[in-house]
Amino acid sequence: MKITKKVFLDLTIFMIGFGLVVGIIFPIFVIIIGVPKVYINGLFVTSSIMAGIIVGIVNVVLARVVVGKKLNRLLKSMKHINENLDNYDEIDEEACFNQCLIPIDSEDVIGETSESFNKLVKSFISKLNESNSVRKFTEIFTNELDLDRLSEKAIHHLIEHTGSKAGMIIIDKGGLLEVAYSHLIKDPEKMIDLEIIHKAFSKNQRTSFEFQKEIKIEAGFIDFSPRTLLIEPVSYKKQVIALVLLASTSYFEKDILDTIDNYTHGLALGLNNAIIHDRLEQLSILDPLTKTYNRRFGMERLKEEFSRSVRTNTPMGVLMLDLDHFKNVNDTYGHTVGDKVLSNFATLVKTFIRKEDTLIRYGGEEFLIVLPGANIAAIEIIGEKIRRVIEETFVKYAKQEVKVTVSIGGSSFPELICDSYEQLVESADKHLYEAKDTGRNKVVSR
Repeated sequence: MKITKKVFLDLTIFMIGFGLVVGIIFPIFVIIIGVPKVYINGLFVTSSIMAGIIVGIVNVVLARVVVGKKLNRLLKSMKHINENLDNYDEIDEEACFNQCLIPIDSEDVIGETSESFNKLVKSFISKLNESNSVRKFTEIFTNELDLDRLSEKAIHHLIEHTGSKAGMIIIDKGGLLEVAYSHLIKDPEKMIDLEIIHKAFSKNQRTSFEFQKEIKIEAGFIDFSPRTLLIEPVSYKKQVIALVLLASTSYFEKDILDTIDNYTHGLALGLNNAIIHDRLEQLSILDPLTKTYNRRFGMERLKEEFSRSVRTNTPMGVLMLDLDHFKNVNDTYGHTVGDKVLSNFATLVKTFIRKEDTLIRYGGEEFLIVLPGANIAAIEIIGEKIRRVIEETFVKYAKQEVKVTVSIGGSSFPELICDSYEQLVESADKHLYEAKDTGRNKVVSR
């Protein structure tokens, strides 16, 4: 029953009213139990009423002190959360628990209320932190289109969220599996060959392995003994485009596993966009037939390497290669076979150059190799190896073997004194035509 809109005011009215009633009833009660009426006078009745009122007031004060203190603590916690909610990027759970949680020091409805409130706060903070974590994760792939950097940021975020120690992302590039990024995996490329990896791609199901504490596995891929291995598929439009592998020294908690989907759903979109961007970027810089750099991009790389060579005073070589009588191959066998010969030629050349070297399709059957750090002696050795292997290799066509040879010209800075990369290329081209004019299938360099 409510008199006003304030609980403690209502309580005050009720308690004082109750005390007043008790004070009035008390003299009658005294007479009933046999106390002589001579003692029942106005002063006694007034004292009883005043005593009842005082007891009521004391009860109100005690209620305010005992119950009100606990309610004020609850109110203070609520206000603290409400006032600071907008300022939290990520709530510090330990600090907030000190400020927000209410000590449970009773086993009555107040204690139950405090316990329920604490559970609500913990759940709220956990969900808020999860929401902030997912938001930050989403910002990664909305602001990043580079596949390698996106994968690196994603793995480190997932490792932090799940408490893992190691992880990697494997992506599917049109049927070819590739490690996009790995952290603390000793030999990530070997992971691609594992049967469980291929099954995870085909089944589109989470796979996890838990190991007992006393069991130490020697997988050869991880520098520590994991308690849990988790393989999580990343699907875009029901097609698995990547796998996330996480290794932890402890078991994953259920709530962590339940939230991973929130991350992989967003990651799927980000990876799909990054893969498409990567393909478009590759198309813009690669020759579609030979998968070597096209001339436009390749010359930019040559320009950069020449500038670096001049700046650091280190040598840089170039080789110009041209297939001998290639027009005869097209005229005799057709352009399909000619394309196969060019593709095979580029593949073979790639096996003789380093990762830092650049193979460029300069035009038609003409190629250019940029060799940082290579002097004349080095480019002659590389050129001769390429010339010899091309001479000894053939491309099968029907029952015939199509063979070609290559003429190569080379130059190296600073042995060749020049002011620009164009002059270096021009010198290599000059030596190439010298090789052709003097019999073909040879290397000429100075």
